[in-house]
Amino acid sequence: MKIPSELFIRAIQERKVYYFTSEKISSEEPHHFICLKKTDEDILIMSCCTSQYPTMIRLLEKNNLPNETIVWVSPADEENPFTKNTYVNCNEYFTYTIDEFKNLYESDKVKFTGEISEIHYEQILIGIQMSPLIDDETKELLPKPY
Repeated sequence: MKIPSELFIRAIQERKVYYFTSEKISSEEPHHFICLKKTDEDILIMSCCTSQYPTMIRLLEKNNLPNETIVWVSPADEENPFTKNTYVNCNEYFTYTIDEFKNLYESDKVKFTGEISEIHYEQILIGIQMSPLIDDETKELLPKPY
């Protein structure tokens, strides 16, 4: 049973994971996205997840990026919603307005799939802070890792 749009939108928060197809990435396949922050201006800052480990390694090597900017999330950790090895690229982020997200939900193009553990969320925040590719303004908007 689908919950009303307003309830879905109000429930969006840090660490929640959503599965959808995005025009903002170079794949037509749906991906999991982790909500990193819902700003006071109703902007969602999200990270995209992938199972493509070789692609992540090539990205690190090609751009000489710190290893900490790729976070591995094991499917063995029952706190996380993933069924296979999943990697989060902390060298990029995606923004969506609440209205964009609401439209995705109302057209059945996004679904909530779970929540990542606090430990993995912290690792992602650390990775973003360490990334030379993330702008300082975005880093300031995100929660500070412990």
